[in-house]
Amino acid sequence: MTDRPQRRRLFLALWPDDHIRRQFADLQKNLARNPGLKQARAVPVANLHITTHFLGAVTEEVHAQLEALLSEVRAQSCTLVIDRWGYFPRPKVFWLGASATPEALSELVEQTRTCVQACLEDYQPRRFVPHLTLFRKARHPREVEDFQPIEWRIDRYALVESVTHPEGPEYTVLREWALE
Repeated sequence: MTDRPQRRRLFLALWPDDHIRRQFADLQKNLARNPGLKQARAVPVANLHITTHFLGAVTEEVHAQLEALLSEVRAQSCTLVIDRWGYFPRPKVFWLGASATPEALSELVEQTRTCVQACLEDYQPRRFVPHLTLFRKARHPREVEDFQPIEWRIDRYALVESVTHPEGPEYTVLREWALE
């Protein structure tokens, strides 16, 4: 039997600070009264984030290489306005998103994509559409009460590990990088 290298399931994300996380939590609580979302499973507040790149299971060697490359990224901070909602029918996901993606955020996603591709030969990036999953196993709500847009100052990004448990995923921020 050969020893297989230990792997960690990783992704890059925009990770909200406590102030923004509370705003998302309050909005999630208000939206939970919607008939289409009453039976949905709310994403735990501690898990709320926007994924920029999902890497999957990677070795410690790839993890170390990726951290070194990400340390070289130079991108500007920006404000992302969370001002709309949407629904993905196949996974039955209700999400919040932004009508516009700031150029600085697109540049960050591009720079980090280059780092990921340098570490993972078969990485196939998806088109980045900033969205934050609020509910899973949701019915389409059809209508949602208007909500006050949330202005999220994106001043850092994070490398996050995902560990799946029977009760759901647990996310741990392994490292964060500040934006300029």
